[in-house]
Amino acid sequence: MFEMETRKNILERLKQYYTETAGDKVNLVEGGFVWDTLSANSKEFEKAYAEMALIIEASFPQTSWGDWLTKKAEEHGIIRKEATNSSVILTVTGQAGTTVQEGSLFSTNDGKNFITVETKKIESTGTVDIKAQSQDVGVSCNVDAETIIKIPMSIYGVSAVTNKNPAYDGFDEETDEELLERLLFKVRQPATSGNKNHYVIWATNVEGVGGVKVLPLWNGNGTVKVIITDAKNEIASEDLIAKVQNYIDEQRTIGATVTVGSPKSLNIDISLKVTKGSGNIDGIKNAVNDFFKTTAFKSEYVSYAQVGKVILEKTATGVQDYSDLTLNNQTENIALTDEQLPTVGQVNLIE
Repeated sequence: MFEMETRKNILERLKQYYTETAGDKVNLVEGGFVWDTLSANSKEFEKAYAEMALIIEASFPQTSWGDWLTKKAEEHGIIRKEATNSSVILTVTGQAGTTVQEGSLFSTNDGKNFITVETKKIESTGTVDIKAQSQDVGVSCNVDAETIIKIPMSIYGVSAVTNKNPAYDGFDEETDEELLERLLFKVRQPATSGNKNHYVIWATNVEGVGGVKVLPLWNGNGTVKVIITDAKNEIASEDLIAKVQNYIDEQRTIGATVTVGSPKSLNIDISLKVTKGSGNIDGIKNAVNDFFKTTAFKSEYVSYAQVGKVILEKTATGVQDYSDLTLNNQTENIALTDEQLPTVGQVNLIE
């Protein structure tokens, strides 16, 4: 078994080896020529031991990291997902009949650029909706509605631009933890001949996919339904659903009819009386929604007890103690179907 060695231990061994070789009369006094030589070597050997320890860690997925984990995953056909551009629908205003070319540039006030991916003409109404993608990648490109309002380079016949809805489907590069989870699933869960595990692997290979559920024979023999969330564990966009559908259609077993979809939102209304603390409605909503994102898609129910625990544990809720907690007017767990994803609806603080 490999063990890390310290410079001190290495130096003592070198002194012992030197004495065995040169005899007892050798001068090993600190500051002497031999001592200085061995001390310098022990420092370099300590670095070598440290490098060997890192090599061992990099060799096993559970302790590997970064590019080394990427290479280990690639050995099993698992490719780290890259960061993605966000998409957005721009509403361009201008002179009717003006052509807005593919590649036209628009931006936010803080300099996030978006480039059109199709060519369209401004309609008789003086506007046209046109699809665009962010120039950069990552979740930071999922800008809010009505923030893409600048035209950095003048476009003849175009006077204004905006985005009525937020940009979507911008995702960061897959983290080490996420990549390791997919790798271990591939290694530990046999995926053969289009079984459930195969569909999970195919779906999670697509950039932007988070959770996956597979429903075999959901609509009769030969049918499979694949339910996905995005990388933020939220309801997937139509674009992402289409990407997964196309990818699985290329991989699936011949004869299988595959339908890809995303869960429907199930509102969970929360009511409680705050007996100690201030009670922050937005804080409660955000805390419980974050809890839902990390657990709910994998669960068969919304846990009444866990929701109460989250409300107490998260300081942003402002709740130190409470009574009369209800979820959708109930004091019990709320069952979920495979195609439901809970989200907080109304939060009512009882006076």
